[in-house]
Amino acid sequence: MTINAIPVTAAPVDIVPQRLAALGELTRLGTARSDGFDKGLLDDAEALLRRSGERMRMSASHTVAALAGGTGSGKSSLFNALSGATFSPPGVTRPTTRHSHACVWGMEGAAPLLDWLSVQRRHRYARASALDQGEADLAGLLLLDLPDHDSVVSGSAALVDRLVKLADMLIWVLDPLKYADASVHQRYLVPLAGHAAVTTVVLNQSDTLSPEQVSDCEEDLRRLLDAEGLSETQILVTSATTGAGLDELRGVLAEAVAARRAASDRIAADIDALLDRFADYAGAPLPGVLPSETIALTPGLDAAREDEEAGPPRPPWENWDADEDEPATNDATEAVLAKPPWEEEEVTDWNPWGEPATEAAPSSRPPWEDASLNGTAIQVRDPVSFVPASPATALTVAFERAAGVSAVAEGLHGARERAAARYVGWPLARLTARLRGRSAVRKPSDGGDVPQAQRSDIDNAITTFADALQAGEGGGSLPEPWSRTVRAAARSRAVEAQAALGAAVARGLPPRDRVPGWWRLIAIAQWLLMLLAVAGIAWIGVILAFGEFHVSHKPTSSLVSDVSLIPWLAVMVLALLLLGSLTSSWCQNLVVLAADRERDQAIHAIRSRIGTVTRDLVLVPVGTELADYEHFRSQLAAARGVVPVEA
Repeated sequence: MTINAIPVTAAPVDIVPQRLAALGELTRLGTARSDGFDKGLLDDAEALLRRSGERMRMSASHTVAALAGGTGSGKSSLFNALSGATFSPPGVTRPTTRHSHACVWGMEGAAPLLDWLSVQRRHRYARASALDQGEADLAGLLLLDLPDHDSVVSGSAALVDRLVKLADMLIWVLDPLKYADASVHQRYLVPLAGHAAVTTVVLNQSDTLSPEQVSDCEEDLRRLLDAEGLSETQILVTSATTGAGLDELRGVLAEAVAARRAASDRIAADIDALLDRFADYAGAPLPGVLPSETIALTPGLDAAREDEEAGPPRPPWENWDADEDEPATNDATEAVLAKPPWEEEEVTDWNPWGEPATEAAPSSRPPWEDASLNGTAIQVRDPVSFVPASPATALTVAFERAAGVSAVAEGLHGARERAAARYVGWPLARLTARLRGRSAVRKPSDGGDVPQAQRSDIDNAITTFADALQAGEGGGSLPEPWSRTVRAAARSRAVEAQAALGAAVARGLPPRDRVPGWWRLIAIAQWLLMLLAVAGIAWIGVILAFGEFHVSHKPTSSLVSDVSLIPWLAVMVLALLLLGSLTSSWCQNLVVLAADRERDQAIHAIRSRIGTVTRDLVLVPVGTELADYEHFRSQLAAARGVVPVEA
């Protein structure tokens, strides 16, 4: 083996890159809500991502092990003993290390790593061939001797702080006099709780103590570490002077070099330390999600309108299967979700009189816009599916109430009946009512007027909706800052709701000036019957004038002089009047049935449009925020390594 050669072994497969990607997502989500996340946490996460990315781009064949400790702990002596030469001379007048020194077993590919560690070139040492005999198990080790963390030299503490974060493996060297020093424990060891896989504590200078004293110091140090959450951290007792414990320390280093996992384990431990802080922003999971369809079409909405206090039946959101591509949606749902109702230019779904329906035009959206780069369909989860069903349904019902849907529908029904009465009503009845001073028929424009939705009702509905989300269906509540951001998302487009609801109602109403053809035919027939009845009465008058009262000019025809025709003519007139009245009554019944059907269609259309307004203005912004919340929770689990990160 040459002096720079490093044995090539298969690197272990780990999920650190995926965990870092998940941590990056957590940081991105937190940065987007920086007013609710701890700025120090976000800064630490960004620093870890940057530091980890730099380390993973460096040599994976080297393991950076740092000897750290205070003044006089003997770490430089340990460094020299492990290196086999006096590379890092200990202080004479004052035992202190001013600069970081590095000894590398195998220099191939180590230069960029040493530059990254800011080790000066004059303080870099490589093992020569004569010194490599019997130390092949350390090939790939980059051993650092750090400056004293408690040094009075300016900049030493900052350099130690930086290198402690960059090292793959940390070996804390303590001496019998200062092993319980609070500065090293509180500043360095306590924050390393959870880094047991990459941390070793060495009690050095054991040659200055008796065996009993060494045992007492080791037990007391173990007690301190256990109390600080470092119960799994290994303790070694060494002496650089006598060489005691050096074989065990060299074995620990050789094991770390052979495993080639120290860098990954260090990054993983740093990630775990940050995730404990990120966990404060992740509460309970959302109680359920809805299929990707508009809330106006979900089961239970009609029941909620009938009995709002009873609550809707639970919709089938629990049938959502994460393994399936996407819940099925029908064409009617896609048509409702196609565009907001206030942007539509005409109403084409009105057919209360059984007229032939026209087919909708096909979508002009090209299919390649829904494809990924490899040609597969892009599956995008509808953000509304993250909104719990019960609050969303209640919000839609509240918006319907604010828009006055019921009043508009009833007004439309009455207006339609009055408009029909002008055509199918019995003219004699309308004339009688007019003579009595009552107008039986008003203009068709007197009904179906669109009321303006009340802004206060809209605000109250959104507030109730946000409160329901905050309370949570499962008893849990959204943590900060998500509860605040969800509430802000619910009100982000509230100023548009009043006009949008009015437009939704207006677009849902049928045309007011439409008159079915059969109304006109019945009107002609009614007037014809009326004219025939008037003619019959006039005929009776002529017969009475010529046949009964003997006017001066006696007619030659018996049709105007035969008094025996009067009873028959009277029966005919009565029959015509009765037929007209019955026809009017029968037609009014047909009008009522058609008006009921038209009202139901209007209610359905208006509710569909209000459901779309609710979706676009409230549910989509809130669902997007809740989707980010669920994404935050899933990425937190992925960063912990619980689940793999989705591609």
